[in-house]
Amino acid sequence: MNVQRLRRVLTVTLTVCGAAAMVSPRVQAQDVLPAEGGMITLVGCFLPSGNHHSKYVLAKPIIGSVLSVTDGTCSAPIDETAVELKDTGDRHLGEGMLNHLIEVTGRLEKLDASATTTDRDLREVHVKSFRPVPVVIPTPAAPPPEVRYMPAPQPRAAIPPLPDEKPVATTGTVPPELAKTASSLPLFGLLTLLSLSGALSLRLVGRRRRE
Repeated sequence: MNVQRLRRVLTVTLTVCGAAAMVSPRVQAQDVLPAEGGMITLVGCFLPSGNHHSKYVLAKPIIGSVLSVTDGTCSAPIDETAVELKDTGDRHLGEGMLNHLIEVTGRLEKLDASATTTDRDLREVHVKSFRPVPVVIPTPAAPPPEVRYMPAPQPRAAIPPLPDEKPVATTGTVPPELAKTASSLPLFGLLTLLSLSGALSLRLVGRRRRE
């Protein structure tokens, strides 16, 4: 009994998987967006629409916001996942942003469930605001610092100490006697000359008194 139930479960599972594999990729791509529509934020490649109703489309959109990318240019193909952008002229969104990644916020049209998969058009988004996704170029890693090996310092030769200088004692020493070069003979001559001059003066004075 259990074996038969297991066979039935396996059969149903394989049937469902086979049916899902045969479904058109267009339906699977469209099912990424919410079917009920409403306000949404998408990031994708801004391209001209080509044969579609709108002038521009957002190719390969992803739901949500992106802080930055390393390369802002893009050339994604326009497939079933793209969305048509409405009211781009009112938001000044035009050719200047072509082939660039942009972030679009707007109202997503509700999915028309009555349309067949072959007649279903691309989903439409009425743009309320947009911004280019910032491009941040990663800075290359800095090379490791160069290690330079310095030679070990050589030991300096020992400097011999200076000999101790002994102070020369000066206290209690007798200064050397000066050489005797002067003589008392000129002094005696001067005294003799003065004596003779005095005697001559006295003699002259005495002679004048006599006269």
